[in-house]
Amino acid sequence: MIGYPGPKNSANYLKGVDADLHHIKRFLKSPIGGSWEDHEIEDLSDCTLENFVEIIQEINTDFLLVYFSGHGYQDLKETTIVLKDTETISITNLISLIKASKALIILDTCRKDIHDEYESFTGPEYLSFKSTLNQPNTREKFMSILAESHDGIAIAYAWSVGEISNDTELGGHYTYSLLRASLEWYEKCKNESVLFIHQANDLAHQDLKFTTHFKQNPQLVNAKGKEEKLNFPFALKLMSL
Repeated sequence: MIGYPGPKNSANYLKGVDADLHHIKRFLKSPIGGSWEDHEIEDLSDCTLENFVEIIQEINTDFLLVYFSGHGYQDLKETTIVLKDTETISITNLISLIKASKALIILDTCRKDIHDEYESFTGPEYLSFKSTLNQPNTREKFMSILAESHDGIAIAYAWSVGEISNDTELGGHYTYSLLRASLEWYEKCKNESVLFIHQANDLAHQDLKFTTHFKQNPQLVNAKGKEEKLNFPFALKLMSL
């Protein structure tokens, strides 16, 4: 997990970054998100570029999830994220550091600060994931699905090129929509099922059409820049024992 809200007390400070990191961590640790363990989740916020590169290069795993919330920009068809102050890294360079055969990169970036909250946002308490605690531990099932998924690197952008990803105190609109859509999917699903990342992204896209009035259209592509439905699991529903 990486978050860079910008300098505090500045006009560009993003209040929602802390909420994003909190929600993502709670989601991953919950049964619906695969029951990730504490030692598998690392917060690399406020990390220098040198330290970040060293840490990513040392990670040797079957599946790597990189989540970023904060400032970034698009330049000459290249997306770049801000790690700390003026230290940045392009997504191309980030991909080159990854050793895992399967990886998912989620980017909620390139934002502007706004003051109006959409009425459809009900508050951080909505993303407490309490409704999923009665389901059996899904870690084994999550790992089994990952083992069967295709190799590759999927990149989920909160926006399409030329768009801006908005931010509120509840977090980035994309992150919030992605997780909220997953919770709603869980509540409506009556049988055991898997919500893959491309499906979760599609649900978030549908939500953002209304909350941003078609101004924010998330995009899921592979490392080669092509749209592809990589079958990485994002959320699970198992029936209680």
